[in-house]
Amino acid sequence: MYNTHIKTIALGLLLVTSSFDALAAGITRDVRDSANAEDARQDGGYYEMGLSVRAQNTIIFKGNEDDNKLGFGVQINAGYQWNGLFIDVNDDDGFVLGYNALNTQHWSYDIVGGSIPGIDSDNSDSFESLRKRESAGSLGIRTTGFYGKNIYQIEARKIHGNEVDGFQASFLAGTSWQYRNLNTHFIAGLHYSSSSVNDYYWGVRPEEASEEFPEYELKASTSLSAELGFTYPISESWVFRSKINYAFGSKEFSNSPLRADDTQHFISAIASITYVF
Repeated sequence: MYNTHIKTIALGLLLVTSSFDALAAGITRDVRDSANAEDARQDGGYYEMGLSVRAQNTIIFKGNEDDNKLGFGVQINAGYQWNGLFIDVNDDDGFVLGYNALNTQHWSYDIVGGSIPGIDSDNSDSFESLRKRESAGSLGIRTTGFYGKNIYQIEARKIHGNEVDGFQASFLAGTSWQYRNLNTHFIAGLHYSSSSVNDYYWGVRPEEASEEFPEYELKASTSLSAELGFTYPISESWVFRSKINYAFGSKEFSNSPLRADDTQHFISAIASITYVF
C-alpha cells in the first residue's frame, strides 16, 4: 500500500478541489471505456489489481514538509452494479456509492452518496493541538451526458455532519481518442465548495488558535482541475495506465494555516500496471 506520506498528499489534493466524493464523481472510467449511457450503466462488475508509482509536486499539510513526494503501492480497482445499485472503488474516481435511477439515449441520472474524510493528527503530528475535523456524509444527484467520445457530468451534493452543514457541486467535461491500441483521454473540471464546508475543514477557530495556527475563517471557493491520461493494453489481461492531474486551488485554501505552503498549483502523476480479472 502507499506509505502514510503519499496517502496524506493524495488526501490533500482531493480536498483541494472540494472533497473526496466530489472528485469521486469523476468520469475517467466512463470517458476511457464507454461510448453511451446504456453501456456505462449495464449490470455487472469489474475487478483489477496491480502495482503503481505516484508522485506529487507539493506537500499539503503543515508539519509534513520533509515527507517523500514519491511513493509505490498496490492498486485495486473494483466496481459492481445490480438493478441500478452500484459501487465503485478505483484510483480514477475514488469511492462512489449510488443508484442509477434513469437512463435515456444520451443521459444517465444517479443518486450518489458517500463521505468526506476528516483531518486530524493522523495527517500531521502538528495537528495534535487542533480539534479533530470529523468526516461528514454527502448525498446528492449526478447527471452524466454521453455524446460519442465526449462526456459531460454535473453533480451537486448536500454535505452534513455533526458540526458541518454545507453544499458542493462540480462540472466535468471529458473526451477520448484512439491511436492504434493507445487510448488517450482528457478531462477538465470546475468545482465549488460552500463557506461552511471550507471553514470547517480548513479554518482555525478562536478557541484552538495559537501562534503556529492563527485564527482563520474561509469563504466559499471555486477551483479548477484537469487530467490527461493514457491506457495501453499490454495483453488480454494486463493493462498499463498513466495520468497527470492538475488542480488550481483557491486562495481561501492556499492561505489556510493547516497548509505546508501557500501554492495554488497542484500536480500529481501516476503510472500503473494492473491485471484485469
